[in-house]
Amino acid sequence: MFGVMLLTGIAQIQSFVQEYAEVIAQVLEVDVTIVDEECIRIAGTGPYKAKIGQFVPSGSLFQRIVQTGEHGIVRDQDRYPACRNCAIAAECLELATMGFPVVRKGKPIGVIGIMAVNREQKEKIIGSSDRLTDFLTHMSSLLESKLVLVEANHRLQDQVQAAMEVIGHNRSFGTMLGQSPAYRRLVEEAVRISTGTSTVLIRGESGTGKELLARAIHSAGERSGGPFVVVNCPSLPDNLLESELFGYEGGAFTGASRGGKPGKFELAQHGTIFLDEIGDLPLSLQPKLLRVIQERTVDRIGGREPIPVDVRVISATNRNLESMVESGAFRADLYYRLNVIPLFVPPLRERQEDIELYLYYFLRKYAQRLGKKIREVEPGLVQWFKDYRWPGNVRQLENVVEYLANMAQGDKVSFAEMPYNLVDNNLIDKENLPPSSGLSLEQRVAEFEKGLLAGYLPKGASLADKKRAAKELEISLATLYRRLEKYGLL
Repeated sequence: MFGVMLLTGIAQIQSFVQEYAEVIAQVLEVDVTIVDEECIRIAGTGPYKAKIGQFVPSGSLFQRIVQTGEHGIVRDQDRYPACRNCAIAAECLELATMGFPVVRKGKPIGVIGIMAVNREQKEKIIGSSDRLTDFLTHMSSLLESKLVLVEANHRLQDQVQAAMEVIGHNRSFGTMLGQSPAYRRLVEEAVRISTGTSTVLIRGESGTGKELLARAIHSAGERSGGPFVVVNCPSLPDNLLESELFGYEGGAFTGASRGGKPGKFELAQHGTIFLDEIGDLPLSLQPKLLRVIQERTVDRIGGREPIPVDVRVISATNRNLESMVESGAFRADLYYRLNVIPLFVPPLRERQEDIELYLYYFLRKYAQRLGKKIREVEPGLVQWFKDYRWPGNVRQLENVVEYLANMAQGDKVSFAEMPYNLVDNNLIDKENLPPSSGLSLEQRVAEFEKGLLAGYLPKGASLADKKRAAKELEISLATLYRRLEKYGLL
């Protein structure tokens, strides 16, 4: 789905190029053809639409423009020397022709051509050549900009593919996806301590992937063959948490199983126990947990003999344990026992380099799961993902991408598929804009205009949709395209 494209140059964006050809033809009221660097027509209007996929004639103006990179105009083919060498000079019905190069990194990669087949069109091309040159310069820049975005998208998809291959070969830290310096440092630290037995305390906000990190540490260590047992401390009532952690003997209390029950520490024998949200552990149970960690034995409720356990303890919290120690809500001695190796998972808003990578990674994941061929994300939506502060971190981002994948109807996702609770009418989550963003009036107006345009034009908007939007907004189609290009909404 995010595979390597075999097409190169502007042929990669052929559908977009065809749409532009139709826009140019409508605005200028002439026929249009666009060729690639191989001089193959990839778009056309009128009689030239039937010639898409064919080479332009040998010796033609367009061939010369591809070779030289210089724009040109044929005012009269009978008097134009190059036309005498054209393979179809005797059959050509064009009264005037103008061609303008599409350039990428200083190299011509195509030509936009406009043709006159009647006298009125000829007079327009010849009499307005300077203005037409300015217009075609802008159109060429738009095509180049779109190509740059597509190529950047392909490069990112290649990075995702490489990351997927790493994950396939490494079932432990390969799952820790991220390229920001802070995140890579975290992974390097976790790799170094994975082979030990010391207790680990993972700090970080909710949704940052603390359990994923704990599993990776377990899987990379010598205990990977043993169990990985998860205990979510807040999810169990205080009166049940003790028996869940440490187990009980038969008849230890009313309702106890006759044969007794091993606790989570016993179930994690020769493996790892992960105590999630350790800050919510009741104060009454903290001394018993401290004893288990220090003595490496567990006392069942109602039991007479301590049971030896060989377990590595990894705990996690999003709370400020230091403040809890100061207030007496968490035992200092237990805190120091748990905090032998502290690891901190940075929030997603502090590692923007990872946001786009996660976006495409999860999109690939859910597209495959749903059997969809989603290849592209609207540039404006990518920027929205980068700008949003993600209070729920990676977990929230994954949920949003899963929603997008479910809603997608074609090969591209856009604002039209976004959950309504995240995006308002102007597509800006005002509650999550940083207070210090310092947006000027001009910037705020631009954000509003961007959101308004995205609201008018749903995902995969056709040329007819764009014409309708331009009419309703009382602007020209050319102006609409300029605004869409400005805000990355094409």
